[in-house]
Amino acid sequence: MSPRLSKRDFLKLTGIGLSSTILKPLMYAELLSRRKPNVILFLTDDLGFGDLGCHGNQKLKTPNLDDFAREAVEFSRFHVSPVCAPTRASLMTGRYNFRTGVCDVFGKACNMDPAEVTIAEVLRGAGYTTGLFGKWHLGDDPKRSPNAQGFEEALTFPGAAMRANQYFNPELYHNGVKTPCKGYCMDIFTDAAIDFIRKNRSKLFFVYLPANLIHTPLVVADDLAAQYDNAGLNASTAKIYGMIKSVDNNFGRVRAVLKELGIEDNTLLIFTSDNGPCSGSNPVDRFMAGLHGLKGTVYENGIRVPCFMRWPVGFKAPVKIDRLAAHIDIMPTLLEICGAKPVVDVKFDGISLLLLLFDPRTDWPDRTLFFQWDSGQVPRRGQAFTVLTEKWKLVQPCGMDLPSQKHIRDRYAELCALQGRGQRSIEGPPRYELYDITNDPGEMKDMAKDHPDIVEKMKKQYEAWFSDVAARWSK
Repeated sequence: MSPRLSKRDFLKLTGIGLSSTILKPLMYAELLSRRKPNVILFLTDDLGFGDLGCHGNQKLKTPNLDDFAREAVEFSRFHVSPVCAPTRASLMTGRYNFRTGVCDVFGKACNMDPAEVTIAEVLRGAGYTTGLFGKWHLGDDPKRSPNAQGFEEALTFPGAAMRANQYFNPELYHNGVKTPCKGYCMDIFTDAAIDFIRKNRSKLFFVYLPANLIHTPLVVADDLAAQYDNAGLNASTAKIYGMIKSVDNNFGRVRAVLKELGIEDNTLLIFTSDNGPCSGSNPVDRFMAGLHGLKGTVYENGIRVPCFMRWPVGFKAPVKIDRLAAHIDIMPTLLEICGAKPVVDVKFDGISLLLLLFDPRTDWPDRTLFFQWDSGQVPRRGQAFTVLTEKWKLVQPCGMDLPSQKHIRDRYAELCALQGRGQRSIEGPPRYELYDITNDPGEMKDMAKDHPDIVEKMKKQYEAWFSDVAARWSK
């Protein structure tokens, strides 16, 4: 966790001279010493960067999220893992998922090591009441359950996805006990979160609301999908947009309750997604905001997602921050804001973003991030990875070589044709592409041949990173 900064350290990091002003460090110190906020982390499943009206989608209706975006700090270059369980492991621990024992979405490869320290465990130790309502996907046995990992209250379901016949009137697990529920899954999880907020309004609370929407199977109330009947969309996209409407409605409900209870100003509310658009939908007419790729790929549309944060008494908004940020940064950021420390030594891969939230003009150093997935049950060196800096992005996209990945490959090929990229493949031998990602976020112009030195440097960085984070798998 990033340490709290002294005035001298703050001035050194920001580059502000002592003679220029002492206002900022005094405000920063006050921020760190004031009453801690409630925290709500609202996570969507398979919602892409282009799946919001505020990101240019002309057919999708997301008024509540669009309003929030206009009032929040947006991290416009926020990145996550290409698939869901790895992202969730990194969000909960502040560490690259390979360190946690998670490398895939099924079997033992999505079982997080119970020795990992989660946000919920640390915040609970700091006096927060903790609750999870939605998708966990980090292990279903008792020692890996949400209740065993710091959540006092948990309403969830096993595995990676709910069955189609469970979206309405499902049987869910409430603190480990199978419980029949009435209604649509997204509404049920939100109802439970709201009840938790109401019960704990006078306490500090941490709510993790990881929606199971808009993951497949695509099941939604007819009236929500019907809004897009005349929008010229295929049935798959219409259902997806109806499911996003459900997310938007329920996000609006959460905000309304915070306002009603008078606790919105001192609640840190975060909205983000676990990866890009799912290949199980039809991507042909889905708005991609100019980004390339899908869930399961390390191109931008697989790993760059919406991220908005709002804490009215903590930092100014609206602001758009274009510095790199990632899932591994959420836990260090929350712990610094909440004045909480793990009781055991934890090696975070992420960094606290609080200083950047406090002053987006801060002289923020460049950093290098790494993302990988190839759907093996153990990490395989060199498979489907990317190395990302503020300016450059090295992509080795290949690794989709299993029969179970055929749907991803087919959808990707379809998307390539749609975007005029020809028959680009994500299977076969490794290849290395280099993009000036600052100026080419759509990854259209491969510059690897022009900058072989940069390619080799970033390949070496990846090799060192993989050896470090995947060390547990070689034991």
